[in-house]
Amino acid sequence: MVVAIANVIHENNENISTFDEIFIREQNRQLLWKSKRAPRKFTVASNFNDFYENTVVNFTEEDYLEKFRMKKSTVQALISYLQDFMKSDSTVVPIDKKVHIFLWLLTSDDSFSEVATLYGLHKSSISYIFYEMASTLCKLRYDFISWPSLEEQHMTRIKINSRHKFPNCVGLIDACRFKVGAKKNKKNCTEIILLQAVCDESLMFIDIHIGKIGDTRKSKVFRDSQLAQELKNFIDFENHILGDSNYRLRKNLITPFSSEELLTIEEMKFNDVHWKARSYIGHAFELLKERFKRLNHLNISKIESIDTVICAACVLHNFVILHEGCSAIKDEAVVCDDGVTIDTNIVKTAIEKRQFLCNYISFINNS
Repeated sequence: MVVAIANVIHENNENISTFDEIFIREQNRQLLWKSKRAPRKFTVASNFNDFYENTVVNFTEEDYLEKFRMKKSTVQALISYLQDFMKSDSTVVPIDKKVHIFLWLLTSDDSFSEVATLYGLHKSSISYIFYEMASTLCKLRYDFISWPSLEEQHMTRIKINSRHKFPNCVGLIDACRFKVGAKKNKKNCTEIILLQAVCDESLMFIDIHIGKIGDTRKSKVFRDSQLAQELKNFIDFENHILGDSNYRLRKNLITPFSSEELLTIEEMKFNDVHWKARSYIGHAFELLKERFKRLNHLNISKIESIDTVICAACVLHNFVILHEGCSAIKDEAVVCDDGVTIDTNIVKTAIEKRQFLCNYISFINNS
């Protein structure tokens, strides 16, 4: 009991001693925002215990976009949605405050101690809230990340073909790297974890898989994913997803022609169109990392917690797009081009299918 009391006192002293630093940081942020935009009412609370109640709740729309990387209405929609899923016994901190604390941490690189001081809570409470929220969102992943229906696949292939002239594409696959572990690594080496994802033309993730720490090969992560086993069941033979040369060519996963070989003009054109169409997934990863800065370095000790936080960020990525759309994608007129019919009596293998698509793209570009 004595040790426990001493720990609490020590933590409170740490909070008090570091509050001035955090307080000054928030004031500096206020000045920076004002220098970039027209003057707005943004007053930092004089007492860190009421920072949320007196400051955050008074954030303007621009404050939300600046700090949380999403609209105020989107955050309110998230609060309303999560109310039915949060534990009934976890009501000491209101759900709206929990959501803002979680988003504050996920969209910044502030430490748990700094956010604890800012919100007037113990570091252990901040940590609990962060992982509770991440776990809740992760459990709801299939409400927001799911393989599209046949009708949705049909719309995706029409839009991608209309924009990039690559037929019958229903998704784009790739993997991005995240640094994990302590920032000051005694071994002087950074551990890596890969997030494999498939997105559609709106940059929404339709499938995700998180690899094991240390697995840095996309092909290995793909082989370990459920998608590798189920892809042929998810997609008709005529359709396919696009991936780069790190993936093995499959009937439903079309890769570019190898640059190690002497390519024909048609094959080079195919690779160029393939690369442009595949750029959707790169944009999706950029958006994910820009919005949720904590993903840039996950200083988390528990492996299962790393997976949970990454998954939660992907869920939020889709949640935001559902409510706000995506400014990175320009609205363009969609030409009702349904793609191309592939005769399975003639085209039977993955190599034959890629060559057929190459010939078709060459024909369309020359016609």
